[in-house]
Amino acid sequence: MNHLLFSLFIAATGCATTDDCTDGSCGEERSIDATDGDGGITNPAADDDDDGFSNEEEDAAGTNPNYAFSRPYAGGYNVGFCDTPPEPTGPTGVGANENGVTWAAYQEGDVAENWTMVDHHGEQVDLYSFCGKTVMISLSAGWCGPCRSLAAQMQAMQDEYRADGLQIIEVITGDNQNNPPSMAFLEDWSADYNFRDIPVLLGPEPTSWDSLMMQWETDQYIPTVYIVGPDGTVLSADQGVHDPETFLP
Repeated sequence: MNHLLFSLFIAATGCATTDDCTDGSCGEERSIDATDGDGGITNPAADDDDDGFSNEEEDAAGTNPNYAFSRPYAGGYNVGFCDTPPEPTGPTGVGANENGVTWAAYQEGDVAENWTMVDHHGEQVDLYSFCGKTVMISLSAGWCGPCRSLAAQMQAMQDEYRADGLQIIEVITGDNQNNPPSMAFLEDWSADYNFRDIPVLLGPEPTSWDSLMMQWETDQYIPTVYIVGPDGTVLSADQGVHDPETFLP
């Protein structure tokens, strides 16, 4: 059974409790010039996409030096790329709570805008770094038992489907007391559930009904799970789907 999410609901009710692109859907693989003996890099020392990593470093990490969002992460995430970034629609659906409050939320068919959040390694992580992959995004909190039950299953799913193009992302919206989580809390979450290549992200605190986290929430119950396809299209929006297998290309 899911649990109520966000202090906004408390305010409203006054009583709530606390290689990369493997399938053709994301464009052609980056071209390789095999004649210069450097793995296809025209200038290994250059940073063609201006993302802070040299072409040589990206080639060694298996990321794409021609796509700024494709870059190495300390967490060893399943980074992908697209020839061009998605063309986002933003959220066109409607979320609603038990009090009849509504807000703009992503629904199936929307194309997600990029966002950037800090992970448990202290790095800035972009959603578009996983363009070309199927992404399972889970919004969770420390006080939520079902969230913890789902987290306990995540690494096994990531291991099973990584080669098929999956990246699971865990976004933490609150600690055990539903306060904004600390970096130590994110680190503990990753360690508690033996995450090896799953980012645990600090979800920005929602301060209004049009805040980023509200866009990824349809009913204010968690865990909230979204599935986003390789081209950035939302395939499943908070439908209680906890197994990404049926959405993999």
